[in-house]
Amino acid sequence: KQLRRNVHKYPELKEYRTGGKRAKKKIPSWAAFSYFEFGTITKLYSYLRGDLRKVVLIYGYSKKNYGKEVTKQMDTWLDAIRNLRNVCAHHNKLVGRTSSVVLMDKTDDSAILVSNTDLFSRIYAMKKVLKAEDGEQLKKDLRKIVNKAKFDIYIFNILPRDWEELYDRINFL
Repeated sequence: KQLRRNVHKYPELKEYRTGGKRAKKKIPSWAAFSYFEFGTITKLYSYLRGDLRKVVLIYGYSKKNYGKEVTKQMDTWLDAIRNLRNVCAHHNKLVGRTSSVVLMDKTDDSAILVSNTDLFSRIYAMKKVLKAEDGEQLKKDLRKIVNKAKFDIYIFNILPRDWEELYDRINFL
């Protein structure tokens, strides 16, 4: 009802309001998902039955078949990204903090993750769920942040010294 009523906040839904071509139809799921918080989306995914999680993975990624292990990995990746987003959005301490565990994909070299609860493990999770071009943009943006830092991030063990090489070795889902 809020999506239909608030003309100024949701102008793209004018067809679903009184007088619009689709006024009697239900608002499509893309509209809801574009306004859900990331935490809500990860919860929705986690509540799905295993077979439906596989359908989501098949729809969103390149392989034709995903097993139970990949759906568990995706759960940990989404949870790690949600935690990272919450820490950043609420200006909490990011460095030296342990968080939820990130499971590695079997297609990746086991030496990529030194720790499964540090910042680089969250970056690993982000690359795993992003499309290739978005994953490359993430690397460029991260490099800019590292270069602009006013202190040596390697002394504080914020990222491994060879993070770019490790990042390049992460396989896409």
